[in-house]
Amino acid sequence: MYMSKMHGGHGGGKTSSFKRCIFLKSVGDVKKAGILVDVVKNRPSPLCYLHLLHGGQAVSDVAETATAFGCRDWMFACVITAVWPCDQDGTATAREAVQWAYDVAEKLLPLSAGAYGADLGPDTRDKALATWAFGPNRTRLAELKHRLDPDNVLAYACTLPKAPKLKLVILVTGESGSGKDYRADIWASVFTTSAIRARVVSIGDETKREYAAATGSDLRRLLTDRAYKEEHRSALTEFFQGQLKKRPELLKDHFLKAMKNLADVDVLMITGMRDEAPLVTFSPLFPDTKLIEVRIQTSQWIRRIRRGRGCQDDSDSSEAKAAATFTFDNDTDSRMGTEKVESFAKRHLLSFFHEDLERLAGMVPTIPDYPTPVEFRHVLNIVSSPNGLRLCNSLFKTHFAGDWAKVDVIASCEAGGFLFASPLAQQVDKPLIPIRKAGKLPPPVVLISKSSSHISSLAEHYATEEGIEMNPDLVSDGASVVVVDDVLASGRTLCAVLRLLCETGARVEDISVMVVAEFPYHDGRGFLQREGFGGVNIQSLLVFAGA
Repeated sequence: MYMSKMHGGHGGGKTSSFKRCIFLKSVGDVKKAGILVDVVKNRPSPLCYLHLLHGGQAVSDVAETATAFGCRDWMFACVITAVWPCDQDGTATAREAVQWAYDVAEKLLPLSAGAYGADLGPDTRDKALATWAFGPNRTRLAELKHRLDPDNVLAYACTLPKAPKLKLVILVTGESGSGKDYRADIWASVFTTSAIRARVVSIGDETKREYAAATGSDLRRLLTDRAYKEEHRSALTEFFQGQLKKRPELLKDHFLKAMKNLADVDVLMITGMRDEAPLVTFSPLFPDTKLIEVRIQTSQWIRRIRRGRGCQDDSDSSEAKAAATFTFDNDTDSRMGTEKVESFAKRHLLSFFHEDLERLAGMVPTIPDYPTPVEFRHVLNIVSSPNGLRLCNSLFKTHFAGDWAKVDVIASCEAGGFLFASPLAQQVDKPLIPIRKAGKLPPPVVLISKSSSHISSLAEHYATEEGIEMNPDLVSDGASVVVVDDVLASGRTLCAVLRLLCETGARVEDISVMVVAEFPYHDGRGFLQREGFGGVNIQSLLVFAGA
């Protein structure tokens, strides 16, 4: 039904209106339907409404890149229409109605297939919508706008933010009932309001689809109805274990399917991971993509309340086997804790898209065939770049998952690590433990052997075995230690450093690592996990493919 005649018609002089349009693939699932019903119930005036237009299959007949309108994979256009009497233009009533339209769009965006770009203008609230309005054409359109209208003569066109160069994957882990999906949805909305496209997918949904097909269970209820899912949990777990025995690569296959969702977004949050060390397992598969893990930590009694008191506890002791990048304490009521959840995202997650990281990456040139056939990333060029050290150490300070006030010492191994660790130690006012090649420190020393680093092992003139040493009694029992280095590749140098620190009194659970650049292809995290250091939290500012 065409709605121009409602309330006397917006063009009839009685009312004014404001519209924003969000595209949806469906409207029947519980989550979307719940939002649609809720926003109508809470509209500021009975004049405001949602208009659902059915687009049908013809929408996708034109290729995404054929026109600027790149959103071609949707079934419904949800036209969010704020309406108020025209004699109240410019009043609080009008502003409240307009804000309602933006609030509805914000709630629907993470679940959407895009936004309609022709409505958008220079309002800062349109920036988030613009990131979803042009599909794969966003970067090309932004470059055209910058080149053809450098002075912004067309000032009333909508903002065309460039797509971030970084692709971020957040593995949201935790036990059943810890609140992974709910928290991930809130974090997605924080990204969306910052003009960063985010999507949440559950890796467990693939198992539910296979289970429903095999047993005739209701897939829709398995995906959206917690009580129904809990009824089937034991059978689901048994089904999954049976599938895993038949298909050893099942976890990898499910992860690869989930990663396909990264193609048209900047941030992909994957919930429902069952791996005890997901960063170790999956980082090497996508070496040019930043993967982090956020573990949701919740007490057993809170999980049982959320799942239902009759549910058995199926806690997994694997949580202690590998360190997550961040741990989020979720022992709060799901509604009252929203502010805390949003604050966590703004403090820790949005920082991965700060322009300073892009500036730092720009200071790392590629040197071909050094040594042959390596495409060498010259990380130490940061030190030679104007303000490079200051920028790098500022990022170390802000990205650290822990609390610098609770750190006792910083440790670093020569030579590249010293360049970054020394100024950082000075800035955070912590003592620095120098770890040097054997024979460089006066006695007494603790000495262990180590294999050559990845790059050194490729050069014929380097020996394959050498030693490192440090003075004893620099690390007290229970001291918090942060190891700072330039690069993590094979993990052999870092492994030797961790062994040396443990020899002198440090405990694995008290050690953290921060490196400038990580090369996941070489499986350094996997090597450290196999050597018994999976409990060490490792953070990297930059991620590069290759060497």
